[in-house]
Amino acid sequence: MIHYSSIVTIKRPPGDVYAALLDPERYGQWTPMVDTRFHDADPHVGTRGDFRFETGPLKGRYEMEIVALDPGRRLDFRVDGSSLRWNAQIGLEPDGEAGTRMTYAGDIALLGWRRLLEPLFAREIRSGEAREAEQLRDVLEAEIPAAATATATA
Repeated sequence: MIHYSSIVTIKRPPGDVYAALLDPERYGQWTPMVDTRFHDADPHVGTRGDFRFETGPLKGRYEMEIVALDPGRRLDFRVDGSSLRWNAQIGLEPDGEAGTRMTYAGDIALLGWRRLLEPLFAREIRSGEAREAEQLRDVLEAEIPAAATATATA
């Protein structure tokens, strides 16, 4: 099993970060997950969904399920596929007036013959997951918050 964990500070409130994490159309902006969708319009614990990895040794479609949800604070999900089992935990805490401290962690177990590759993939997966957290930060910080837009145009 491969464990990863990273912490990033995002200059956006926890509610904005949380909303981005529950928007399946945004996952392609910061992860290699494409065609991501939830099967419920209002995601909640038990909501299932799926996504696809387009390339690489884990290429294919995967099922996911939200297993814990605390609005503005936490999102945990489980991913099941023929090549991996993945449990992810994303924690959000206020950091300053308008910032969020995001803990991005999880465990990935490769299955079948791919299990032999875990020692080789461990470093790549850990650094890749850390880059994804940083990419989410960059995407969210590049956006102009709605309140700032309204103030600028008033």
